[in-house]
Amino acid sequence: MSCRTLPGIRKIEIVRCADLQAGVMLHSICGCVVAVTAPSEKIEYSGRATLQWEGTKVNGVRQEKSTLEFTTIHHLPEGVNLAFVVTTADGLQYLIGSREGRFPKIEYNESAGEPGRTAAARTYKISHIAQKSVLPCVL
Repeated sequence: MSCRTLPGIRKIEIVRCADLQAGVMLHSICGCVVAVTAPSEKIEYSGRATLQWEGTKVNGVRQEKSTLEFTTIHHLPEGVNLAFVVTTADGLQYLIGSREGRFPKIEYNESAGEPGRTAAARTYKISHIAQKSVLPCVL
């Protein structure tokens, strides 16, 4: 059995949830790798981006919660539901979000920075809760 364990995130891209095909979460629950055919936009980020997820059973039903955090000088589009495609250092890709409800929740903190210490940037925290939140995919 082979095992890939390179840590880190290489790329983050956004996709409009409305552009995703229907039922991607159900396909992933069935063991399929989801094909994302919607147009995507790369997000330039600085520092270290992190993605983590945890699974539980609530009333006998599977539930996953994922959290993606990154810092950027660019602002994400507002007024539309966004999904995120994360490419890890070892080349695996994950989709967070789907066309159907329970869209990823986007929060941010912004700072003017400190001269000579920290950058003026926006730190995003994306959280998502679903039966399966982090879907293996191919973009």
